[in-house]
Amino acid sequence: MPQPTLAGFITFIRGVMGIDPLLLPDNSPAIEWAYANSLMIVNRDLSLVGINSPIQTTLYIEAVYNLGGDNVINYAPDQPGRTYFAELRRSMNITSFAAGVVQSASDNGTSDTLAVPDALKNLTISQLQNMKTPWGRRYLAIAQTYGTMWGVA
Repeated sequence: MPQPTLAGFITFIRGVMGIDPLLLPDNSPAIEWAYANSLMIVNRDLSLVGINSPIQTTLYIEAVYNLGGDNVINYAPDQPGRTYFAELRRSMNITSFAAGVVQSASDNGTSDTLAVPDALKNLTISQLQNMKTPWGRRYLAIAQTYGTMWGVA
């Protein structure tokens, strides 16, 4: 059964996330930390879902790599003389606190109310942080697809 690997994660960073080695070298401790952290958080039992289907097994790998990618965006340091991650974090509003998701908004002329799914109401602070990047959202989508037993409320 295929398993995630550090080499596969680096390939994900380069090919899917589009982060150049000049911005984050392959030997950066941030890569290994982001990968190891995602391995600790993503429920390994997710790899057992649909064991006879390689697509389901691949979802576990995809969850690990996407959570690792979210970790890279949140925590990787910039190389000397570069501001790639600082600018990316600023554009994604990574460093701001989010106590929850917006349920309704209005001003003098307009108003919107969105139904907030119960799963979003029960997100942890860490999972709210994951919502800020496309890779964190993809990880949460995979984990939530299989219900609360996979570590996502």
